[in-house]
Amino acid sequence: MKILWIVNMVLPGVARELGMKTSASGSWLNYYARQLSLDPDIELATMTYANVSSDIDKTACGMRNFIFAGGGKRLLFDNPKTAKDCQKVLDEFKPDVIHIHGTEYSVGAAMVKLKPKVPVLLTIQGILTRIGEEYYGGLPFSERIKIKSVKSVLGLKTPFFAKYLMLKNAKREREVLKNVRHVTGRTEWDRSVMLSVNDSLTYHRLNYNIRAEFYDAPKWDIEKIDKHTVYTGAATYCLKGLHILLRAIAIVKNKYPDVCLRIPANNGNYRTANAYEKYILRLIKKLGIEENVCFVGRKDALGVVEMLSKSHVCVVPSAMEGASATMCEAMMLGTPGICAYRGGMTDLLRDGESGFFYDFKEYPVLASRIMQLFENEDLCRTFSSRVIVDAEARHDREKNYKQLVEIYEQLLKENENA
Repeated sequence: MKILWIVNMVLPGVARELGMKTSASGSWLNYYARQLSLDPDIELATMTYANVSSDIDKTACGMRNFIFAGGGKRLLFDNPKTAKDCQKVLDEFKPDVIHIHGTEYSVGAAMVKLKPKVPVLLTIQGILTRIGEEYYGGLPFSERIKIKSVKSVLGLKTPFFAKYLMLKNAKREREVLKNVRHVTGRTEWDRSVMLSVNDSLTYHRLNYNIRAEFYDAPKWDIEKIDKHTVYTGAATYCLKGLHILLRAIAIVKNKYPDVCLRIPANNGNYRTANAYEKYILRLIKKLGIEENVCFVGRKDALGVVEMLSKSHVCVVPSAMEGASATMCEAMMLGTPGICAYRGGMTDLLRDGESGFFYDFKEYPVLASRIMQLFENEDLCRTFSSRVIVDAEARHDREKNYKQLVEIYEQLLKENENA
C-alpha cells in the first residue's frame, strides 16, 4: 500500500537527515511516519513546500519526500503551479491513499480539486471557521485597537489582518471539507463542526500521539513542585487568551502574593515583541503583576517536561482550541489542569473529577479555580492520578498507530469495491 502524506512542513526527522532547518512543530507526526516507513507492506511519501532554492525529490527517514520550492507563500496562497506539482507527485508516486494533514493550506485544496482516482483522508488540525470567528479572544474593540504598531500595520500583522487571513483560508477549508468523504479528528467538537459543513462525511476518531519525551518522564509529584506556580502554553495572539489569564493572576495575587505565571516565550523584551505581546506587557504593568509573570523562553520537549513537573497548575485559557497539546502533555505527566470550556477541550478533562473548566471570559472563576488547587493538596493528587490514566489511554502509541493503518485499509478496500 502506497500512502502519500500532504503536510505543511518538512518533517523534523527528514529535515535533520537532509541538513535542512528543523521545524519545532509536527513532532506528533514523527512516530506515525517512522512506523509506516518500517512496515514492509507500506510505502510512504510526503509532499510539501519549503524555503529551498530548487525542488527536491529525495528519500530520507525511510520515505520519499517531494519538497517543492516556494515556502510559506506557496502553502498559504493559491498558485496555478500547485496543481501541476500535485499532478507530478500523483504521476510519479502513484499513491493508493492520499492523507492530507490540515485544511488551511493551498496544496491540500489543489490536490482535492484534481479529484484523484484514489481515496483521500483529511485530518483536521484546527477548524479555521470557528477559530476565525473567535480570533479576538473576547477583546472588545476598544482594546483591539491598542494592539498595533507601525511595524505590525505595515506588515499586515495586526489582529484585524490576522483574522481576515484566517477567515479567507476558512473558505478554502470549507471547500475541501465539501469535497472529501473521509476525515479524522480527536474530539466531538471536531466531528460536530466538520459534519455541519458536510453531513455526508465519514468521521474517524483518531487520537494524536504526543512527544516521545512525555511517555517515559517521571510523573508529577506535589512534593517536588514549586508551590503556587502556574504554567501556560505559548500565547502570541489574542485567541490564546493570555489576557484573561493575567487578570486571573492579578486576583490570585491578593491571596497568594508569591504566585508565579510561567510563559514559554522570549518576549519579555518590549522591543522584540509583536503587537499582541506588547499589549500583554502593558497589561502586566497595568495590573501590577510584573513580579508574578516570568517569561522562561521557548522550550524543547524536555524543557516543557521540566516546567510542567515543577508547576502547581497548568492553565489553557484559549478562546477556541481543538485538543491543546499543552494540556495533553500536562495530563500525561499528571500536572493538575484548568482550561476554558471551549471547543474540543471539553473532551479532555472531567470538571471537578479530573480537572476544572471555566467559562472563557470569567477570569474571576479562573482565579477561584487556581486558588482551589493551591489550597487543596488532596484534590491536586486526585486530579493528577485521574488524568494520567486518561492520557495514557488516549495517547497509546501502538493502539493509535494500529487504528491509523486500519483506516487506510478501510479506504483502500472501499475504493477497490467501488
